Amino acid sequence: MTTREDTIKVYLRDCTVALFVGVYDHEKPKSQPVIVTVEATALLTRRFDDLQTSDVSSVIDYERLYDYVVHYLPKLGHIPLLETIAERIIAFSFEDPRINEVCVRLDKPEAFKGRAMVGIEMHRKRKAS
Repeated sequence: MTTREDTIKVYLRDCTVALFVGVYDHEKPKSQPVIVTVEATALLTRRFDDLQTSDVSSVIDYERLYDYVVHYLPKLGHIPLLETIAERIIAFSFEDPRINEVCVRLDKPEAFKGRAMVGIEMHRKRKAS
């Protein structure tokens, strides 16, 4: 039996992807590595006790999230703000109606020539409909 408080968190952690991002002129002509971490939280509506179950349609698919980050985001071209990238990842995550909360962290390891890690972390909860 599950309760209303039972949740599952699916994550993609420290996925490095080359993106065209930044507001400064020196950031616009070439891509730079962005380290993407996404955590998507959903209610657990059932238990997964059966050792024989392999039905992936009943779980949140982290491969779908990985493919979006690695294959789709780079095709968007130059995006000035990390915040915009985070919003895109969150909107994509919420396409799965089971997901009710998403946290996205984006790090730019080369922003200060490797001397400091900078970035953003954005949290969104699904709005009640």
